[in-house]
Amino acid sequence: MHRFPGLCAAFLMLCAAPLVQAEEQPKLAVALDVRHVAPGLWRVDYRFAQPVTALKLHSIGEFRKQEWKVLTPGMGMKSGPDFDVIASKGKPFKSASVQIKTFDGWSPKEYVSFNRFGDGGTTVYLGHLQGDVEQGRKTLSMHTDIKLFGLAQENVIAPPDNRMEPGAERGYAYFGPAQAIPAGAATVLIDPRTPQWLRETILDVGAKTSAYYEKAYQRQLKDELLIMVSVANFESPGFSMKGGAVMGQGQVSYRLEGQQLNTDHPKLRDYAALNVAHEMAHIWQMAVSRGGIGGQDPWIHEGGAEAMSLDALLQTGVYSEDSVKTYRAKQAAACEKLNNTVDTYDGIYACGLVRFDKLGVGIVPLWRSMMQAAEAKGDAYSQQMIDAIVSAK
Repeated sequence: MHRFPGLCAAFLMLCAAPLVQAEEQPKLAVALDVRHVAPGLWRVDYRFAQPVTALKLHSIGEFRKQEWKVLTPGMGMKSGPDFDVIASKGKPFKSASVQIKTFDGWSPKEYVSFNRFGDGGTTVYLGHLQGDVEQGRKTLSMHTDIKLFGLAQENVIAPPDNRMEPGAERGYAYFGPAQAIPAGAATVLIDPRTPQWLRETILDVGAKTSAYYEKAYQRQLKDELLIMVSVANFESPGFSMKGGAVMGQGQVSYRLEGQQLNTDHPKLRDYAALNVAHEMAHIWQMAVSRGGIGGQDPWIHEGGAEAMSLDALLQTGVYSEDSVKTYRAKQAAACEKLNNTVDTYDGIYACGLVRFDKLGVGIVPLWRSMMQAAEAKGDAYSQQMIDAIVSAK
């Protein structure tokens, strides 16, 4: 009997800033240079179009407290539970520079800051370098123009632009020797340490579900798709596949780790396939010209991605009907233990799926209508939108 301890999938898009806002926050142009200055060491230079009194970044666990060092004389950083703030004792400034060491930790519900590759390459999540600035009591969003500089002979791959909010949060940039390669409708960058069975699963399921989503939802992607796969280690117990779709940017990043990475077993293949189909579902949820995923009701896009992925895996033959039924029963049991609520991290997946299953409307016609409704007015997906569509069926 095989057991797979340590299984976990962190669908990390929960930390993405809301793409639909009731009132848009004013912006300030910021030039941001990211330099790889030595192995494991980075320099980031900020230049602001107008003087500011503080650079205010959403806290990412211990990341900045441990690995950031402010280089600009007279300036320092204070880390709190919600924000890390760089300032010059209240004095206005137009530039700031920091030194950052590669950080191997990660915080739940957040994108991983760095991913190391077996070829010596590294991906950097640029969104953790972006945030807000303050001008006295006024807060403005950074509208960033990012330039990337690698070491000598190092290849640099920039993430796609943020189509939904230009100048806002960006995804993962790669610094290293590898070149991204075309794979059907996507471009992929895969760690050479990735076991063959996982490489096959990610590429095969990604291609099959992408083709299915395009046909079923009658939409082509708005962005060129960039997929990055890294292997963190083979030492930790079990098998972990943390994945995140970077919203509005056509990018998916996977981080693999665990002793069972080299174990090619049907249950692990099924688990990896569901991860891939789920993240690809998120990409299609954002295949709209406006509206889509917002900052409220995460159970809608997570539970929806669960339902969309199960449908895609069944229709493409990756999963059997028994496999789909077994997974639905497992999630239904988990939801029952959570009292059928969606106010917990596990609940937005398990109970989110259950809610979609109970609507009595197929996930394809439902989400196709949701996409049309989002584009019509630029609205975020919502319970009200779902109710209106279901009542009209």
